Amino acid sequence: MEIYLKQGHTFPVPVTVADHLLGLANHDQLKVLLYLLCHADESLTAEIVAQKCKVQPEVVEEAIAFWQDANVLSGASELPAVHLQSAARQSQTSLSVQTPQPASNPASAGKIQNSSSQYALMPSEIAARIRENETIAAVFRSIEQLIGRMPNNTEMKSMIWMHEYLGLEPDLILMLAAYCVQFDCFHVRYMEKIAIEWQERGIVTHTLAEQDIRRRTESRSYTAQIMRMFEMKRQPTELQQSFIDGWQLKGWSMEMIQLAYEKTRNQTDDKLNFNYLNGILKKWESDGIRTISEALKQDDAYYAARKQKRDNNNKKTPAGSTNSSIDMDIVEKLMNPFGA
Repeated sequence: MEIYLKQGHTFPVPVTVADHLLGLANHDQLKVLLYLLCHADESLTAEIVAQKCKVQPEVVEEAIAFWQDANVLSGASELPAVHLQSAARQSQTSLSVQTPQPASNPASAGKIQNSSSQYALMPSEIAARIRENETIAAVFRSIEQLIGRMPNNTEMKSMIWMHEYLGLEPDLILMLAAYCVQFDCFHVRYMEKIAIEWQERGIVTHTLAEQDIRRRTESRSYTAQIMRMFEMKRQPTELQQSFIDGWQLKGWSMEMIQLAYEKTRNQTDDKLNFNYLNGILKKWESDGIRTISEALKQDDAYYAARKQKRDNNNKKTPAGSTNSSIDMDIVEKLMNPFGA
């Protein structure tokens, strides 16, 4: 078979990649390597490479770790950004990534690293941790059963970071993983966010972790019901979620939120408006209204008072006259208990 290169810029690829590593590297790892080799003289960050290769930054980090461990890229620890250099475009490249040291006690240090993305731990080191620590190995075996596959290097590095850097015990890591799998959110950054919250709030025991997971589960269930009611196709924004959390904290039932939702759409051209809906609930709270019957009774009183006001105004206005000293728009605005 004869194959000819038609045109365009070329760059060298190590022979070992084509001869020995194609069957071991996955699609994303190959994409990342090719991009790095093509731009070997440029300063790159994981975010730039991720954007160009259409992958997540943690995928770039995992790919770099893979090629380092395969001796295709060499590692150093001086620079915070990915940096590749190639003398005369040769196949041997030099890679620099930041390698911060974990704090022995993050709480006492007063500063917590906010992710494992810069935690220098290559696949060979991860394998060593698993061989040397049977507890960690057991956690990974349990997680493999939970997710139906072996955790990848990024996920394993993240969980080792939780244990070694944040001080999270293996059984708590397993509880966290099980919670995330239950709600289809087994993602490194999401898990790390919760792990950091646990460290900051002193959730270091099985009982405390169980209580926090129960709270999070109840909150997710409440939010899911709200989303179905509002016919929301996307996850709530941060502001919307703050409203929902507030309603749950105050104990508003789904029935009351449903009524407030219907009133909101009736008053806002059939659109969902969280601010307006929250105003209705705040008004009910200030008036001591907690049930559907109490809310409907208030409505009846409001509309009866509005009708009486209009009747009185009509009596004061001479027949055939269109002049009135009362602005009915202002009257309705003042009488409307929801400020519409």
